[in-house]
Amino acid sequence: MKAIVIGSGIGGLFSAGILSEKGYDVVIYEKLAFPGGRFTNLEYRGFQLTTGALHMIPHGSRGPFAGMLRKLGADVEIVDSAPEATALYNGEVYEVVSDSFPILTVMKFAWEVFKEKIFRKEKSLWDMVSGFDPFTKKFTRAFCGWSLSILPEDMPFSRMKKIYDMVRRYRGPGIPIGGCRAVIDSLIEVLESNGVKIFLKHPVERIITDGSIVRGVEVKGERIESDVVVSDIGHSLTAGLTQSEDYMSWVENLIPSRGIKISVAVKEPFVGHTGVMFTLDTERISGMNEVTQADENLAPGGYHLVMTHQPVITSNVRYEINLGLKDLKKLMGDREYEILAIQSYSGDWPVNRVSAGRDVGFRTPFENLVVVGDGAKEDGIEVEGIAVGVVRAMEEL
Repeated sequence: MKAIVIGSGIGGLFSAGILSEKGYDVVIYEKLAFPGGRFTNLEYRGFQLTTGALHMIPHGSRGPFAGMLRKLGADVEIVDSAPEATALYNGEVYEVVSDSFPILTVMKFAWEVFKEKIFRKEKSLWDMVSGFDPFTKKFTRAFCGWSLSILPEDMPFSRMKKIYDMVRRYRGPGIPIGGCRAVIDSLIEVLESNGVKIFLKHPVERIITDGSIVRGVEVKGERIESDVVVSDIGHSLTAGLTQSEDYMSWVENLIPSRGIKISVAVKEPFVGHTGVMFTLDTERISGMNEVTQADENLAPGGYHLVMTHQPVITSNVRYEINLGLKDLKKLMGDREYEILAIQSYSGDWPVNRVSAGRDVGFRTPFENLVVVGDGAKEDGIEVEGIAVGVVRAMEEL
């Protein structure tokens, strides 16, 4: 049995690992010159900058992502964050624990959860928290912006409740030693030992279909047959490759989330710990991390690497970047800092092809074609949702 994987992002690599263990002859076709998609490193002046992610795994060594790495035999050291998160609010830094939220808010939240469970009346996360205290409202907005690249107004509460349950179960983030690249390198080593072939700079030009069955793909004008095809490029691009009008019509209204990441060099620690610092009083920046607190080799000697993240709210990306830069200046105050890179993303590259809580699952109109990765995340924060989605998609094949 042969399987073709389109794209070598986390979803594609995880899928290839599972399929190869099932006995499939697996080939990965990647259009770029490097594997990993948005989850790898690019060295710049001694700093290990990422292609999209934040050198951070949402649930550290405890969650589905780390569990998948262990299952596949990928040797990656993950330093669990301590504290898991702090919040910068009114000029003060608070550790985010259950006691951070007023007891009345906790009681209101429990009541809203109960009502949603009983009456099943869908509402947005913001509808649910809009009557809460100022700290909780600002924290909710920052959490959504940092973790999901969306506003709470755009997140169905029922979907957010599942993410909340995962946070309670698996807790907070961790940092892979060596950054995102260490994860990719370890996965590639496992896949190659399983006989998986990876072809870089080989974009798939067409998915060959026959009724409700996929027969293979076309790469550089060559027809390559396959029993199974797994796409890690999102539903929209996958539908285009099939040239199926029904499929393209089905996914044409999918809305991606959009975000901006600013990588910053500092000499003096700013966040000061390995977790996330949520910024509650900023206009755009939702949070920041300082990954060199866990792995000093992610920056040259004498420097720390800070990364900020913010959702894109308007259609004017330059305007959104300027607001983020103003926030950064306000946050840093008199500290010396240098901006290393500003990365924005939207649409089909490099991340968040579908807004959190709005995905349509891994299935397609074709029996032996599934979609994994950012275009088919299950309920979970970013790569954690990707890992869960891969497991369910592979069970279907």
